[in-house]
Amino acid sequence: MTRAGTVPLQDLQWVRIYFNRKRLRSTKANLKKMLAETGGDAICNGSIFLRNQQPACHLKADGKVYKAPDYRAWAISWNTPEDFGVKTVPNGDANYMECVHLIVGGKKISPVTCGADMRYRAPRTAIGTKNGRFAYYVSKDRRTPEQLRDLLASSGWDNAIMMDGGGSTCFMDKDGNGFTGDGRIIPFFLVWKLKSGEAREPEGGKPMVEINGYSKAKDGNKRLSAHFKVREFACRDGSDAILVAPRLVMVLESIRTHFGSAVVINSAYRTPQYNAKEGGVTDSQHCYGTAADIVVRGKTPAQVAAYARQLMPDWGGVGVYAGQGFTHIDVRETKADWAG
Repeated sequence: MTRAGTVPLQDLQWVRIYFNRKRLRSTKANLKKMLAETGGDAICNGSIFLRNQQPACHLKADGKVYKAPDYRAWAISWNTPEDFGVKTVPNGDANYMECVHLIVGGKKISPVTCGADMRYRAPRTAIGTKNGRFAYYVSKDRRTPEQLRDLLASSGWDNAIMMDGGGSTCFMDKDGNGFTGDGRIIPFFLVWKLKSGEAREPEGGKPMVEINGYSKAKDGNKRLSAHFKVREFACRDGSDAILVAPRLVMVLESIRTHFGSAVVINSAYRTPQYNAKEGGVTDSQHCYGTAADIVVRGKTPAQVAAYARQLMPDWGGVGVYAGQGFTHIDVRETKADWAG
């Protein structure tokens, strides 16, 4: 299970370091309590800490220094969301949190410097920037620090700081979507709030699935399955090129057969330019031809999403947009669920 995405810095209302002073365990219920207390939209675990619950690395929040080791290092650092980034600390910013730096200024760090107890394959959390946007990656997939670095670099991250991992890895949004680690007591978290409060499609990077290219003019009437033609997957900007993943067609056909009702595709392939115009995330699955926003006549988005998750129990993205009346389906390798 993975939660990942980016947010334009100007769309962030605030980013805060939250201290778990009540020493609550990192259960789903308690993470939701923390979000309710702060009014945040999302929360994830912070950097590494000692047995006595004190920070192990540089840490400063709201102008107060909580840990000041005798060295300089790279860390996430900010005064306001607009100047959030990866900078050397200590510095004059009001907030910073250091841990293991993986990517700085677009360059992969090699070798990765961390303790032996962090070098094994484990669930991982990373915070940084991508194309000048706030970026987060929280996953139960087990990776070494080097594997995480290479994954984020290949996805276009400019800067990345690996936070604590293993049983500490956790993420929750205000709607209760996310996952927890082993329920341990985590002393501090990172919390953020969007100005709009809107959920965004989690990023997944370019999927490693078969993707076919078509011409709307030449192939528009070509059948891809019993109920779907190429033209239904065309970008709404009128462009000729169309990308479609056969696996996506298979999933949509299964949904059509199961419900016995027409499946209307509101949006499938998008050119990067049209995706940006629509406000989609940079690495939206729509840009690869692996996603479709659909409406099944006579069925709610939640009903469609529930069946789609049955079809894709351990992979694929499913987004429920109840207010807009549609369901997002994509065929990425990792599992991602969200509500918009």
